[in-house]
Amino acid sequence: MVTRRSIAISCLLLTAAALTGCISKRVVEQPACAAFEPRLVEPSPVPPREEINVLALSAGGPWGGYGMGFLTGWSEVQEPAERRRPRFDIAVGISTGAIFVTHAFLGPEYDSVIRDQLYSMSTPRVFRRRSIPAILVSDSVADTQPLRRMLKQVITHELLDRVADAWLTEGRRLAVVAVDLDCGNPELLDLTALALQRDRPDRVARYIDYLMASSASPIAFPPVFVDGRMLVDGALRQHIPLPRQIVALLGEQAAASRRVNLYVIVNSPLMTTPDCVKDHVLLIALRTSDVWTGERSIDSVALAVLDAERRGWHARYVVASGVPCEPLPPADDYFNAGFMQCQYEHGRRAAVADESPWHEGLEGLPSAEDTDAAFPHPCAKR
Repeated sequence: MVTRRSIAISCLLLTAAALTGCISKRVVEQPACAAFEPRLVEPSPVPPREEINVLALSAGGPWGGYGMGFLTGWSEVQEPAERRRPRFDIAVGISTGAIFVTHAFLGPEYDSVIRDQLYSMSTPRVFRRRSIPAILVSDSVADTQPLRRMLKQVITHELLDRVADAWLTEGRRLAVVAVDLDCGNPELLDLTALALQRDRPDRVARYIDYLMASSASPIAFPPVFVDGRMLVDGALRQHIPLPRQIVALLGEQAAASRRVNLYVIVNSPLMTTPDCVKDHVLLIALRTSDVWTGERSIDSVALAVLDAERRGWHARYVVASGVPCEPLPPADDYFNAGFMQCQYEHGRRAAVADESPWHEGLEGLPSAEDTDAAFPHPCAKR
C-alpha cells in the first residue's frame, strides 16, 4: 500500500540520485599519490640512542577511554622496573588514538589533561546528526564541528612548541595515519614536521585537520580536505599503526641497528559483540561494517606483531577486554559519556593490576570460540 511516508522517501531518493549527477569532480594539483607535506627528512639533531620506545595507539571509537585510562595507570606503576611507563621516542595514533596521541607522547604530566578531555567528551561534543534533507546534499551523516571546537581548546601553539622541542632537544617524533580516499592509501601525517613550522599561520589549524582526518569515519563523519585531497579515518585500512610506518619515522638503518620496544594499546575488545540484527538493508549494512571492523582489528594486531618480531623488535600489546562496560552505546549516542568513563577506569585498573596486562606473540588474540563462550545467541528467547 502506498503511503505518504513511502512517497516522501521515494522523492528523497530521487532527489539524491539527481544531485549526484550535479556534483563536479575535484581537481588536485598534485599529479601523483605521494606523501603529504610537510615531511621531516633531516636526521635527528641528537646522538642516537641504543634503545627506542614506540607507542602505537589504535582506533576504537568510545573504547578509546580504555587507552587513556591505561596510560594514566601506567604512569603510576613503579615496580617492577620493567613495567614502568617509558618516555616514548616515537608515537603514532589512528582514529580515536590520534585524538589523544599528542598528550600521550608528551608524557605523564599531561595525564590530567587527557582525563579531563575524556571525561568532558560526549556524543554532542563529538558530532551533531544532520537532518535527512541535509544528508542528501552532504558528504556525511553527521557534522563534527563539535569535535573540532573541543580540539581547539587543547591543541594550542604552546603545545605544538612542546612537540617541536621534543624533536630538537631529544630527537622524538609524532605522527598519525589517515587514508587518502582517492588513492586508497594509508598516509603518514607528520605532526612533528608541522609543529616545527612555528611561523606558519595555519600551523594549529592544519594540525587539527590531521587529527580530524585520522578520525573521520567515512559516511558517518565528513572527510577532511588537505591540499584538495580527501582524507578519512586511518582505521579504514588498518586498526593500529604498523611497523613499516614506524620505520618511515625512524629510518631503516636506525631501526635495524637499535633495540626497538613497541608498545601497542588496542582500544578495542578485538571481537564483534553479538547483536540481534533486524532484517532491513540499512541495519544489515551497519552490522556488516561492525563485523568487518572487528575482523580487521584482529588482523592489524597480528600483522603488527609478526612484522615487529621479524624485524627483531620487542612487541607487546594490551587489549580493552575483560570486564565489559555495559550497556554498549547505541548508534544515536555512540560516544556515551558513561561508557567511555567506564572504559577509562577499566584501563587504569588493568595498568596497575598485580598481573601484567601485556601480551606477546599471538596468544593474546581472541578467537570466535571465545565469543561463543562469552555470549549467548542474541536472538534466542529468554
